[in-house]
Amino acid sequence: MHASLAPDVLHLLHDALDKLSGAVEGDDHDLTQRLMDAYDQQVRAYLDEHEARIDAGSLRGLIARQQQVSIRMAARRDEAGSHLTADRRAVRASLAYLRAESLT
Repeated sequence: MHASLAPDVLHLLHDALDKLSGAVEGDDHDLTQRLMDAYDQQVRAYLDEHEARIDAGSLRGLIARQQQVSIRMAARRDEAGSHLTADRRAVRASLAYLRAESLT
């Protein structure tokens, strides 16, 4: 029973990563957080239950996909940070122009 359960659970973990990856590309940050938390719980439960019987190759594949999602999350975070910085600069420039205009 346990031999067939591990691949099924791994398939579910890959599906969870697919959903998380899709959410990362969207703008629903609450959904992304919920999916990330659920994925984390699933991975921990899988490792706790199957610790001695985990196929290293399957686990490496899962970790590689997880790293790809993490890299994309970091890239999206950096993109958002760049937009925020640009927005702040635009606001400061607008305020400076308004001040300069009021002096004339």
